[in-house]
Amino acid sequence: MDRRDFLVGTGLLAVTPTAASAAPGVDWGAVRREFRLDPSLINLGLFYLASNPREVRAEIDAFKRKLDANSHDLMLEQAQEVAVALGEYVGGNPDDIAFVPNTTIGLSIIYGGLKLRADQELLLNDQDHAWHRQAADLAAQRVGARVRIGTLYENSAKATEDEIVTRLRNSITPQTRAVGITWVQSSTGLKMPVRACAQVVAEANKGRKQEDRCLLIVDGVHGLAAVDDDAARMGADVFVAGTHKWLFGPRGTGMVWVNPQVNDQIVPLLPSLIGRTPAVALGPGGFHAFEHFYAVKAAVRFHQRLGRTRVAGRITELATRFKDGLAAMPGVVIHTPRDPRMSAGMVCFDVPGMTGPDLVSRLAQKRIQITTASYRIPYARVGTAVINTTAEIDRTLKEIHSLI
Repeated sequence: MDRRDFLVGTGLLAVTPTAASAAPGVDWGAVRREFRLDPSLINLGLFYLASNPREVRAEIDAFKRKLDANSHDLMLEQAQEVAVALGEYVGGNPDDIAFVPNTTIGLSIIYGGLKLRADQELLLNDQDHAWHRQAADLAAQRVGARVRIGTLYENSAKATEDEIVTRLRNSITPQTRAVGITWVQSSTGLKMPVRACAQVVAEANKGRKQEDRCLLIVDGVHGLAAVDDDAARMGADVFVAGTHKWLFGPRGTGMVWVNPQVNDQIVPLLPSLIGRTPAVALGPGGFHAFEHFYAVKAAVRFHQRLGRTRVAGRITELATRFKDGLAAMPGVVIHTPRDPRMSAGMVCFDVPGMTGPDLVSRLAQKRIQITTASYRIPYARVGTAVINTTAEIDRTLKEIHSLI
């Protein structure tokens, strides 16, 4: 059965072409029915810890039954199949991918294993997640190095690629051993121009010795499966992401992709379950929830059948609808760029007279789930997953408007 026949057979693919394209579109209502959602709740925080579609749940159960039948048969060959699937999805070699339980552990393994000297520094920016910064801090403290925090834009809603690139270029010094950035910031919703940042880092590396090379480390958790781009082909040296958010993968799963050119600059921190390559050996060994790791392949397959371009387009469509609705309300401040090229599925905003937690509480009374960004200023925040609907967006906008 080919890809189109599968989608039609399951009802996920609409046979009638969309208005904007001659290609068939996706029946997003059918996609939504693949998930076990609370029908009484409008959930605009599905990115937090993903609901799993039917196909992923079935795969978890199937592997669980096999392990229950014979727990000595760990089916390690399945790990290679997962790596192949993820490699295809991110545009990388499966031998350059390590499995980790989540983004935080992945970042900690990378920063902790980076060959770092006391005279070197790690450069992050003030909108990286606290756990990203803590991973860098812990690594720097062990060797007496420094973590420097910069600012890459004046106003997140008005940030441009040129501004970010210029500030980054001016911030890198000969002592900068790594630059850490976040593909889609959960604090502001801004999508960082990773390719342009990678070019800046490449320029800074000209003439440097390998042990002085500046690495670009990307926290990609809110870009993976929300942005239509190959994570392993954006020019980064390391890409880290949980697969249990926008990819709808099993909970407690994640990945690290490492550019093979920097394999000798990162050493393993923990014994590895599978050590066939330097990158794979970075993944922690021991016993895991294997049925969850093996079922990541089903999540990748699910997204591939929908089509990454269509998924990203739907996410953008819903986010744009929400931003446009907010922009029409007096006093509302949107902290996420309106330009789809500089944003993805996160929208952060302020409502006059209320804090972010206040708004979360007020909307919860209406059975609407939004979140706040867990940063110095807890902006109100929504995420527009493909399993949300335009009706949910409109209802949420109506309720926010009634509170102003």
